[in-house]
Amino acid sequence: MKVAILLIALLAMAAAKSTPGRMAARYDNFRIYQLTIDTELQMQELKKIHETISVHFLNDLGAPGHKYNVIVGPLFHRALEKTLKFLEIVYEVIVEDLQKLIDESSVGDDSEMEWESYHTLDTIYDWVDKECAAHDYLECKVIGKSFEGRDIKSIKLSKRSGNKAIFLEGNIHAMEWISSATVTFLLNQLINSEDPEMQRLSEEYDWIVVPMVNPDGFVYTHEVERLWRKNRRPNGFHNVTGDCYGIDMNRNFDFHWGGAGWNIDEPCDHWFGGVEPNTEIEIVSLQNFVSSFEDGYIRSYMAYHAYGQYVLLPYGHSNTEFPPNYDQMKRIAAAFSEAAADVYGSAFTYGASGLLNYPVSGAAKDWAYGVKKIPFTCTVELRDKGTFGFFLPSNQITEVGLEITAGLKALVNKAAEEGLFD
Repeated sequence: MKVAILLIALLAMAAAKSTPGRMAARYDNFRIYQLTIDTELQMQELKKIHETISVHFLNDLGAPGHKYNVIVGPLFHRALEKTLKFLEIVYEVIVEDLQKLIDESSVGDDSEMEWESYHTLDTIYDWVDKECAAHDYLECKVIGKSFEGRDIKSIKLSKRSGNKAIFLEGNIHAMEWISSATVTFLLNQLINSEDPEMQRLSEEYDWIVVPMVNPDGFVYTHEVERLWRKNRRPNGFHNVTGDCYGIDMNRNFDFHWGGAGWNIDEPCDHWFGGVEPNTEIEIVSLQNFVSSFEDGYIRSYMAYHAYGQYVLLPYGHSNTEFPPNYDQMKRIAAAFSEAAADVYGSAFTYGASGLLNYPVSGAAKDWAYGVKKIPFTCTVELRDKGTFGFFLPSNQITEVGLEITAGLKALVNKAAEEGLFD
């Protein structure tokens, strides 16, 4: 619980700098450090660093051989750097002033939907409603309500009977604004693009889109705390600062739930997976919606996240267990990666998430594969590799949309070649 206590202290220090009319928590002169962890000893020491220095980990802490980003306030810059040098941990300051970066990726003109700035939930949902009203091949539903009573909306695009379906999921993690921006970009391409290939894909396949799985958390990132990850249900635990809120909903699915993951059992931490699986109304609504379709209809489930530029395949709970059709899934993911890189050079690494990163249990893609038997599922981690991370500037939204559109085209075509839609 010490991690949670010191994290909240860090957030409280940021919030103390709030000004009227602005988001409550501010991060003026907070730095983001990127640490290269080479050894198990360095990893163990990093996991203990919160005992003396207030830090906010932006990544799950897993195995050595990876880079990890941490946020540190101005009072602790010198102490952190001294500690890192003592531990011989190579580091780089990749962001000097986090608040400046947050301002650069904040909501711009929110009067109507476009993909050059980030938008609020109301603007995203208004756009969804207008598109649904304008096209008779779109079926739009409210698949459930969030804990705070907000709609969780779905859009099904179907122009022809007998099609198989592709499912796109967005913003299960509140702070990952590029997720819903990309999912709505893809949906807009399927509806309004004049590109013959996109028109063909919209004719030959059904598309089911849930652009906002976590509306409460998303609104909270806009109004209170930009760094919020979970949903907003009080989870029944508390610490010295008060009640703890939220569950990491991508740790709450009932497939090898609770088996692995950084701090998934810390109720006040970002990655808390709940006291048992399927505790969150948003997740149950999503699962019920997926289960409402006949078996074999949905052939691909893709969850969009930030960041790191990965196509993460099942499984997440293990680095030694792989799906029966893992080689086929890698070929499909490779097609995505190659096509996406052709646009702007963004390289996407692909493979089982437990192998590429570290074991993490209870994710949507693993549930979709392991429980619903959908033959191709993945988590697409969008731009970038850490320079901006969760705070990707809005001037990159369209570029991300274009490279992911190219990757999606190639992925679907390769999946068809592999017989996935037969």
